[in-house]
Amino acid sequence: MQIPSAWAVSRGAGAVVAVLDTGVAYEDRGPYRRAPDLEATRLVAGRDFVDGDARPNDVPPPGGRRSHGTQIAGIIAQTAGNGIGGAGVAPEATIMPVRVLKPDLDGSATAIARGLRFAADHGADIANVSIAGPSRARVLKEAVDYATAKGVTIVAAAGNDGAAKVSWPAAYPNVIAVGAVAADQTRASYSNYGAALDLVAPGGAGDRVDTGFGPGDGVVAQTLKGGPSTFCFCFMASTSAAAAQVSGVAALLLASGHATTPAAVRAALLAGARDLGAPGTDPDYGAGLVQARGALAAARPPSRVTAAPRAARGPSDQSPAIWVALAAGGAVVMIGGTVLVLRRRRGVSG
Repeated sequence: MQIPSAWAVSRGAGAVVAVLDTGVAYEDRGPYRRAPDLEATRLVAGRDFVDGDARPNDVPPPGGRRSHGTQIAGIIAQTAGNGIGGAGVAPEATIMPVRVLKPDLDGSATAIARGLRFAADHGADIANVSIAGPSRARVLKEAVDYATAKGVTIVAAAGNDGAAKVSWPAAYPNVIAVGAVAADQTRASYSNYGAALDLVAPGGAGDRVDTGFGPGDGVVAQTLKGGPSTFCFCFMASTSAAAAQVSGVAALLLASGHATTPAAVRAALLAGARDLGAPGTDPDYGAGLVQARGALAAARPPSRVTAAPRAARGPSDQSPAIWVALAAGGAVVMIGGTVLVLRRRRGVSG
């Protein structure tokens, strides 16, 4: 995904990512403990829409299975360089924990919708929704539109049914729908696909997508396993993990200033993706495999144009030849007696 080279431009500082999930292991309180690999990760206050309070702590499901929300948060923004064992895609991004699912991943469209509205009203730039529902819901569609209108980029998992349809809310037009590929960069057998798919990210090829024990090509991050203060570095093979990685790249984009709106983030992600499968956009891979450096380059603001001083400027200064010169990337162009100096903006080369 070109993450190390993208870090030369952005590590996500300043971008706030709301994680709508089972909660996050974010605090040391009572039986709860903050995940060690999130210790230096920035967090802001969130909300619990399952228990109806301001403590969105993550709790793993029974049976020794791993928790979902903390792992998603870790994939996005696990602390880098602390010698513990993992690094998020955007390690300097800020996480906003928003609990909308029970430990067994059960949840309602109403809770997810309330979580989206909370994120939008409390400063989130990105909402990661690693949740896949079987049908549309008006309350959720309205929340998606509300959050988008307030400038929130929404990223969601396409679903783990291996079906030729993208799940909800990923299928909504204002949501970036993410599928998963295995280590060989072919569509994972469990990953949903279809015309609504926007792009793909690494997810692993395993079919035990909920246990945390499955294959070595899954995505690894720290999470809870067995209790509210017991942690593991567990595998996750799912479109949930793939969506989290795209949310991390979106955080790199927003933090860099190269893209500042949901539409600009989407355009950059799609334009910067590496084509897989059939040439062009296709139902299996969407626009292709997410590429962090490619997205940053695709979103790079146009070169600045400065004009040498002159007494007066005439209509010829607005000649279409100016735009041709910009596209050509020339160094100096003279039009109607005005010298135009074209400077490339510094940043990652495309």
